[in-house]
Amino acid sequence: MSSLFGLNEFNHLVHVGEVDRGLACQCRCVVCEEPLVARQGNVRGHHFAHASNREPCDSSHESLLHRYAKQLIVQARGLVAPMTPAVAHFLGINDQQPVELLQSLSSVQEEVTIGTIRPDLLVVTPDGVEVAIEIAYSSFCDLIKVAAFQSLNLPALEIDLSRFTPDNFDPVAVKEAVIRSVTEKAWVWPTEPPPVTDTSPTPDMPPVPIVKKHLPEEIINFSGRWVSVKQFPSGDIAVRVVAYDPDLVSLVRSVAKAHGGRYNPQYKTWNVPRWSARMVRRHLSDHAQSLQISMGKTSP
Repeated sequence: MSSLFGLNEFNHLVHVGEVDRGLACQCRCVVCEEPLVARQGNVRGHHFAHASNREPCDSSHESLLHRYAKQLIVQARGLVAPMTPAVAHFLGINDQQPVELLQSLSSVQEEVTIGTIRPDLLVVTPDGVEVAIEIAYSSFCDLIKVAAFQSLNLPALEIDLSRFTPDNFDPVAVKEAVIRSVTEKAWVWPTEPPPVTDTSPTPDMPPVPIVKKHLPEEIINFSGRWVSVKQFPSGDIAVRVVAYDPDLVSLVRSVAKAHGGRYNPQYKTWNVPRWSARMVRRHLSDHAQSLQISMGKTSP
């Protein structure tokens, strides 16, 4: 099968409809990197061919479409995403207000392994919100993957590009679908807000006493100095330096503030919203790990 994609002089994946005809396209084969010619005649469909006239290399339209779509997002560093009540509830915002959630991204990473899953893209907003992005063509997120996103508390957006077959591929339309349109986009998690329950006592029954539960706690060890991270049922976390240490207090303050944390003077904790909790945990753990490595190098 002749390929519709090649690598240009900047090593970017391009569609045959985006380049000049013939050798002027300055493209290489995605598989073998041999020079290509762009065949754009009126008889056969436009395609790339090897300049040496050798047989076309085996390639997958789906794999190249995935790569092309991811490249569009990486280059744009943002995309328009639909806002749903479930996502608004998760983020603690009003779903009736226009939200530019993913239109400006501070980080875009490809194929990052998180827990048991490896989304096509992991993006981070300027507010520290992590979002997984999946590109779908012939296979879509199943219940197992959705459950994995839920267990990680990681919002996930899926972009359906199944209509862009080899015979129906328009680079302009693909870019519109990936970056600006919301028609082909859907949140696979969260999908619906949690039900609102009535906690008021019934007339015939006395109020049920509230049992105070201990919050799950993680201790991050900074070479003998501890930072406590407790998680609330909502997913928010409270971060506190166990024993006062000015350097550690300064570190926790800077990390928490960078991810939307607010200081609670009553409990001397930094309360971080759930959508930034994993990033804060990761930053603190990375600092603790680097400190241990540094001390290990300097010890006799």
